[in-house]
Amino acid sequence: MKVMKRDGCLVSFEISRIVEAVDKAFIAVEGASRKEAALHIGDEVAHATEGMEQVSVEEIQDIVVEHLQSSGYPEVAATYQHYRESRDLERMRRGELYKISRDVIGVSNLDLLRENANLNGESFSGKMSRIGSEYAKWMASKFILPTDLMKSVKDGYVYVHDLDQYALGTTNCIFIPFDRLLAKGFNTGNGSVRPPQSIMTAMALVAIIFQSQQNSQFGGVSGNKIDWDLAPYVGKSFRRHFRKGLVYFAQEDQGEPRSNERVLTDDKLYIDNEQLKETYPHIYHYAYNETVNEVKQAAESLIHNLNTMSSRAGGQIPFTSLNYGMCTSTEGRMVSHALLDATMKGLGGGETPIFPQHIFQCKQGVNQAEGEPNYDLLLKAVECSSRRLYPNFVNVDASFNLVYYNPDDPNTIIATMGCRTRTISDRFGRNRLSGKGNLSFNTINLVRLGIEHGIIEGKRNLPDLSRFYEQLDQYMTIAVEGLIHRYELQAEQPAKASDFMMREGVWEGGEALAPEDKVRELIKHGTLALGFIGLGECLKALTGLHHGEDENSRSLGIEIISHMRQFCNEASERYDLNITLFATPAEGLSGKFTKLDRHTFGVIEGVTDREYYTNSFHIPVYYPMPAYRKIQAEAPFHELCNAGAISYVELDGNARQNTTAFRDIVQFALQQNIGYFSVNHPVDRCPACNYEGIIGSVCPGCGALETAGNFQRLRRVTGYLTGNYTERFNSAKQAEVRDRVKHL
Repeated sequence: MKVMKRDGCLVSFEISRIVEAVDKAFIAVEGASRKEAALHIGDEVAHATEGMEQVSVEEIQDIVVEHLQSSGYPEVAATYQHYRESRDLERMRRGELYKISRDVIGVSNLDLLRENANLNGESFSGKMSRIGSEYAKWMASKFILPTDLMKSVKDGYVYVHDLDQYALGTTNCIFIPFDRLLAKGFNTGNGSVRPPQSIMTAMALVAIIFQSQQNSQFGGVSGNKIDWDLAPYVGKSFRRHFRKGLVYFAQEDQGEPRSNERVLTDDKLYIDNEQLKETYPHIYHYAYNETVNEVKQAAESLIHNLNTMSSRAGGQIPFTSLNYGMCTSTEGRMVSHALLDATMKGLGGGETPIFPQHIFQCKQGVNQAEGEPNYDLLLKAVECSSRRLYPNFVNVDASFNLVYYNPDDPNTIIATMGCRTRTISDRFGRNRLSGKGNLSFNTINLVRLGIEHGIIEGKRNLPDLSRFYEQLDQYMTIAVEGLIHRYELQAEQPAKASDFMMREGVWEGGEALAPEDKVRELIKHGTLALGFIGLGECLKALTGLHHGEDENSRSLGIEIISHMRQFCNEASERYDLNITLFATPAEGLSGKFTKLDRHTFGVIEGVTDREYYTNSFHIPVYYPMPAYRKIQAEAPFHELCNAGAISYVELDGNARQNTTAFRDIVQFALQQNIGYFSVNHPVDRCPACNYEGIIGSVCPGCGALETAGNFQRLRRVTGYLTGNYTERFNSAKQAEVRDRVKHL
């Protein structure tokens, strides 16, 4: 007979182990050994299990307790039971699950609590969320992940993002069709919401939709054309204010009564109506000003809501992004102006809003040169970004984005999640944005492969590129097969599992599904992304120089990422799914690969000697170079990363004092065919006097001295902002921020 232990192992049945444990219980109670009685209990257990092929440890122990009690030894039975329970507790204390809880509850692992920089991991809800997350990761690692993938993760070649969501079949991120949801109304599951009749109500509902959708997934939520989506509700507010004006200013504007009646019932009134301006000048002026004020108030309310409302069981605010800048109607321009003004104004104390992430959509002929209809919006976006770090800038004219652009369909204007995710292309023909998103992604550790096949430490004179590519293909295959395995779990989920997303048609077509219907045919329009990290350190290990130091290394870097993109293209054909290449945003991942590789290979100068690996294909943050050169060096990688990429430059703290130079840098980056671009610069704040800018150890505004955490230091991570980086970033990201040099 075999005995199954608590860890699942099978061992041979040994009656001596039972006799020894029972005898210890007799000694504890009576002070002396009772070997004969213990042997009797052992025989009873053997008799009770006779003929069984397998029995568990727990079943054996239950039989022992039962026979001790029936044999007249209740105290010994109780002692044996207590011993059994104490041994169980001791095993638990040695186990992984107990360590997870101890690290979280005891705040003994700050990096674990700070994996998500926009979540207060040290709060009650943050700890509860982290315990659940870490247990789900343990469960997925032990029982769900394919064996090859799990081994690759353990060995430090592959990383599975959002592992805690793996077994659930949750999807990552989505572009929300706000135009459709607002036009038809929606139901949150707790109550129905009718279509809004004003811009104030519409923007309030945008926040509610963001919150409701965030609870259906684990990644970001984005509006891909919020200026177009909200423009009709600016028009509704204008009509309402105009009709009020007809009552208030009837004597000033003497229109014919029938004309007034017609205006009162005309739903086609729009702001740029020259006849209205001429016929009702006072009324028009009143309605226009009231509309502008309402849009501003609505935008301020939206910004405040998105920085204060919670999702995911109260653990954090929604990861929201707003893309805008292309709508040239007066109504759409009002929305864009108001969002920028509200962001520059800041929150209640004037502090920079962390969310939503703002992304300004840049297009020649629309907003890139003086005389173009939205050029003033570009200038305001630049001013806002110089003060608040937002917006970032997405390039509609990039060759790989322009191919999808249809001037008659705003849903084909490129947009991103704040981090960088791009999902516009679709092998099934849905080459537009709203109503779909990314499903999941896995990341390759390029650095480990570079160390194993490079020239470092005198291993060889030239890198062994043949073996490098062979092993890269091996781990890309494992990573993509892992994505397919996860996709199968996602595809088999019933629509009711993500009820708001499917029931309300946030994922396009979901409204047609019954609650028990599988979502496979819908989510195939999403993307599965293969990511990578540490190209700079990989090249350093392969050749001795990274791609910022040497043009040959840069050419090799482009060759490596081109190889990865071709692999994804071929995998898309093989699996008939949208498998894309992702320039991984390394927040929670930052430092994890480094620790593993340093443990295996030791400290290697320029490779493992820092606490982090460089984000995706970026030039290492500590390497000094002019801004224009960094932009040119990174630009070719954007076209290769069809799942999304971002490039940054670091400026000094005077960015807000020279917005012309700021604009020139942005436009230079766009001209280099960069798809998504941002400018980093310090935004420090003294809460005592609300001074913002660069703060050293003394506030220039009020002279306050720095104490532990009194100055707020806002920094960007993975495209998003975060709060005080010294409190929210893990140690690896803090080290990366400290190492950043300025690109002058």
